[in-house]
Amino acid sequence: MQELLDILDTPLFSLAEKNGEIHLSLLPEENPIKRFANPIQAINELFYLALVRGTFEKEKNMLLKKYQEQLKRTNSYIEKSTQKLEELRNSPSPSQLADVIMANLHEFQGGKLEAELMDFYTGETVSVKLKPNQKPQDHATSLYRKSKNRKLEWEQLQKTIEAKIKQAAELESNLEELNTIEDFRALKNYKKSHGEDKVLQKDAVILPFKPFEFEGFSIWVGKSAQANDEMLRGYTKKDDIWLHARMVPGSHVLIKTSGLKSIPMSVLETAASLAAFYSKNKNESLAPVIHTEAKYVRKVKGSPAGSVMVEKEKVMMVVPKGPEEIFGKG
Repeated sequence: MQELLDILDTPLFSLAEKNGEIHLSLLPEENPIKRFANPIQAINELFYLALVRGTFEKEKNMLLKKYQEQLKRTNSYIEKSTQKLEELRNSPSPSQLADVIMANLHEFQGGKLEAELMDFYTGETVSVKLKPNQKPQDHATSLYRKSKNRKLEWEQLQKTIEAKIKQAAELESNLEELNTIEDFRALKNYKKSHGEDKVLQKDAVILPFKPFEFEGFSIWVGKSAQANDEMLRGYTKKDDIWLHARMVPGSHVLIKTSGLKSIPMSVLETAASLAAFYSKNKNESLAPVIHTEAKYVRKVKGSPAGSVMVEKEKVMMVVPKGPEEIFGKG
C-alpha cells in the first residue's frame, strides 16, 4: 500500500492500449505507448491518439474492409462465371438435338410424343419427349432459338467477366493506395478523388436504398418516396439501369452497370422482380415493369416525392419476388 501511495505522490502518466482503445493510467504499465511527467502533455497526447488518430484508423479500416468485401464478391463472380463459360463452351449446342429431331420427323407420326433417336453427331441414342399437343418441329424451333440465345449469353458472359476482371484490378489498386495513407488530410483527398465510392463511405443504415448483389452486379431498391429521390439525385450514374413497376406506386430500383453497355438478362429479370415486389403489384401473379437507362429519368421541379418523368422505357412482364425468394434467408 505504501508503495502505491509513493507512486501516486510522484506519478508518471502512461498511455496504454487495451482492447483496441487508448487509456490514461496513473499506475505503471507494461509496454506503454508513451510516458509523461506533465499531466497536460499526457491529456493532449491522449486526445490526439484516442480521438484524432483513433477516428482516422476507424474510417480507414472501415473503407478497407468494404473494398476487401467487394473484391471478394467480384473474384467469386469471376470464378463462377468462368466455370459457367467453360461449361457453355464444352457442352453440345441445343441446335444439334434440333438437327436430329428434324432429320427424324417420321418417328413422331401418329401423334407420338416420345422417341429414341440416333444422334448422328455423337453416335449415341437420345430420348426425346414432347409436351402434350407439341409438334416436333416446334420443339426443334425452340432448341434452335435456345442455341442462338446461348451464343448471345456466351458473348455477354465473356464481356462481363472481362469487365469484372478490370473492376477487380481497380479495387486492388484502391486497396494498395489506401494502405499507404497515414493521415486524415490524405484520407479526405482520397475520398474526394474517388467520388464513385460514396456508398462505400456511408454506413448501410443511413443509405436511402437496400443494397443486394446478384451475379456480381449491385441492385439497389429505394426505401421510400423521399429515398427514391435521394437515390436518383445522389447515387445514380447515367448508364445505370433504372426500373419501376408500371403505373403503380413502388420503389425505384437501380442496376449498377459499372460502365458495361449491356447486362445479363438474368440480372435484369431479377431486378424487375424486385421492382414488382416492392410495389402495389407485389401480390399479382405477373406484373409489368418498365426499365430504361438512368439518363432518361428526370425529376420535375415541384413534383411529389418519388415522381419522375421517364423516356425510352421498355416493358417486361415478371413474377414479383422478394429478397428471401431470390437470395435466400440471411
